[in-house]
Amino acid sequence: MMNEEWTEERLIASIHGVVSGLRFARPQLRAWYDNWLRARRLPGAPQNFAHAMVVTGQGSGLDPADDGAALCLALAALGGPQPVADCFAGAVAAGLFEAETTETREQYRRRLAQAMATALGRDHENTELQRGETSDELQAFVPENGFWTDPGHLQPAIILGRRRLCRIDTVNAKGKKVNGTGFLVGPSTVLTNFHVVKDVWEVFDQPELISVRFDFSATTGLRDADQPRYSAAKTGWKVAQSGLADWIRGDDYWWDNPGKRLAWLGQVEDTLDYAIIRLDGAPGLQRGWFALDKVEEAEPDGVWIMHHPGSEGQTLTGGRAVHTFPMKSRIFHLATTAKGSSGGLVLNQGGTPIGLHYLGAEAGADPSEPFHQNPTMNVAVTLKAVSEDLKKKNALTQLTSTTDLNLIAGCIGRGQPVFGRQEYFRVLRDLWDGSKRVLRIHVNPFDTPITRPGKSFSFSILQHFFAAPENHYILFRAGDIQVDAYRLACDTLATFAPNPAEILPKALDTTTPAYVRRLVSKFMQQVSARLSDKTVWIVLDDLDKHDLSDASGREFLGTLYDQIGQQQNLRLVLVGLREDVQINGLDPALVAHSAINAKSLENPSVIFREWLNERGARDAALDEDGLKFLADIAGAYAGTEAPLERLSQFVTDYVAGAADSLFGSLGTEAPEDT
Repeated sequence: MMNEEWTEERLIASIHGVVSGLRFARPQLRAWYDNWLRARRLPGAPQNFAHAMVVTGQGSGLDPADDGAALCLALAALGGPQPVADCFAGAVAAGLFEAETTETREQYRRRLAQAMATALGRDHENTELQRGETSDELQAFVPENGFWTDPGHLQPAIILGRRRLCRIDTVNAKGKKVNGTGFLVGPSTVLTNFHVVKDVWEVFDQPELISVRFDFSATTGLRDADQPRYSAAKTGWKVAQSGLADWIRGDDYWWDNPGKRLAWLGQVEDTLDYAIIRLDGAPGLQRGWFALDKVEEAEPDGVWIMHHPGSEGQTLTGGRAVHTFPMKSRIFHLATTAKGSSGGLVLNQGGTPIGLHYLGAEAGADPSEPFHQNPTMNVAVTLKAVSEDLKKKNALTQLTSTTDLNLIAGCIGRGQPVFGRQEYFRVLRDLWDGSKRVLRIHVNPFDTPITRPGKSFSFSILQHFFAAPENHYILFRAGDIQVDAYRLACDTLATFAPNPAEILPKALDTTTPAYVRRLVSKFMQQVSARLSDKTVWIVLDDLDKHDLSDASGREFLGTLYDQIGQQQNLRLVLVGLREDVQINGLDPALVAHSAINAKSLENPSVIFREWLNERGARDAALDEDGLKFLADIAGAYAGTEAPLERLSQFVTDYVAGAADSLFGSLGTEAPEDT
């Protein structure tokens, strides 16, 4: 409780000048501060360092992201000059604030402690440098909230959780910035609390007001600007939600009373305070996601919460689970949380995802009898309850859908790897739905010559996504057209029509271009008559080697373009046609472009790493440094002359077998068309 003469503002003003210039390791200070609090058990003090940032960070004007400001806020949260002086003196004695100085270490430390005592109006003679780092009490301290966890179970959960956890920044109805936590439950979908995004969902309906940030942690090695960010999708961003029940204004410690607790559980059973947001992008393809259709419900002994309390980065806190029978869609727990923790991922003692944190209840009075053990109670919604609610709303299957085409495990066929090409996949979606009917695939010029960048391989990808019998492919190679257009047309027509020689014109007309026009027109008549129930893909390859710029070539292309405008089921793919070559006689709105750029191939290590995530590493608890080590080896093997071909060979020779063993063998499943 704040001393009447020492307001929070006065404490902050007194402390800030002393601590603002100090240099220290923030994680080390946090751990020391939390231990100091547990040992002292000060009435009214924060639960830990993160909690202190929340209870004193409102309206102070200090940025908790700044180390000096954070230390000032943590000390001010102790509520009075004496505990502030004691805590600071202990931290000084522990050697947390060292600097280059001409003084002896003991002189420097005593000067620091006395500076704080002066700022707080304390007596210098009573200033004590507490040797907290050697305290037997702290060494032997066993928190009452403890439980047992095998680190071998928890470590994989932490690795996966860190990839999939995100900080959500948005605004409330007054336009004030607020933040919460969420985690991936699909390639493009994030689960959080409804109350985190309620005002944007109900009042503004502006998805651009939601920003989702992954890897928000000092230990990722990423600068703030480098942390991956996503906004909510421009359309269809509201996947599903369940509202928040009115709060029960009950007695203090109602949760310790079985009758009152059961009554509350009954009232909130159908209000689960969750929201599922669709993102503009699919980070889950690289990071993986927690499948809500596979969650189970079991009574936990303890829980771990992965969350973003206040302005903190990724944070893990643990605590016992209490009142676990009956659960009835809720988990009561004692893990420390704060503002910003809403939407945090709840793991059980073995690291299995079981809940969505959403509520903290605090008693206003001290316990009046030993029965009341927990002045603060945190509550999570079970993931099983969320899953069942989504089933009722026919929304569970929507979680794994994306707006793009995606490969299964990064491969086509029986395991041929596909590196990158996400932009190509998006273009193919436009051709599939008919908004585009012509696709130009070309390679932008490279500063350094690169062979076999994957241009013609695009045809194999196309066939993988859009397979027979609904799709029919007609492949022409530009060189063959120039040599013998009639023979090429006959051989192609024979694949779907009998007696092609009786159908196609044989004798040349007065000019070769006129003959080509007749030949292609007759050919396309057969396509229309015999393949009207299929999507017909006409693929012209090698246009970078043979550009068909002569009169016959132009007539061949022009006739095809004319047919594209007339037949809705036709698609034309031009492989290798240079970007500067104009297409006349065709509506530009029907043409899509897919370019293979030098930038997309300049770092084979990154290309391999992204593929490995899609192959299965995103769902395996593999250390990030280990994955980078392997990717760097693959990148070195790939080189720069033919990186994609070399990477493919590396996968075949050295990776495929190990990947099958670790991630599961690849079958012959159809591609994901979601």
